[in-house]
Amino acid sequence: MHTLIPINLGRFLLSGFVAGIVMNAVTIFSARFYASEMFEILDAHQFGPPRGALPMTVFVAMRFIWGFVAVWFYTAARPRYGAGPKTAVLVGLIFWFGGAFLAVVSYGMLGLFPLAMLTKWAAITLIGIVLSTLIGAWIYRE
Repeated sequence: MHTLIPINLGRFLLSGFVAGIVMNAVTIFSARFYASEMFEILDAHQFGPPRGALPMTVFVAMRFIWGFVAVWFYTAARPRYGAGPKTAVLVGLIFWFGGAFLAVVSYGMLGLFPLAMLTKWAAITLIGIVLSTLIGAWIYRE
């Protein structure tokens, strides 16, 4: 029987927030590699994404939620796999595969986006999620 180890709430909040900052930074930095092409394709099919303050706020908030969820999964995996970068990378890879990768595959099935753009998007989200999980894990302590 496993003994539950309580989460260090203060460190969890700090590490999740920092992971969210990292995820947002990677997303904002990398958007120049695919965003204009994506918007052109969407606009050409009258699927233009919503623009303005509210959609941008939601988009940023989603990245913070990703940061907190990634760190929470890391805290859950620590007792079984041990603390450290190997566990953080494993959690980041699983989180990416179960979320971002499957979303990219779904977008690919629409047939709107070229494979090269989807590949960039998948690679960038992989880097962002693994990096933010690693940094969040580095900050988190029991």
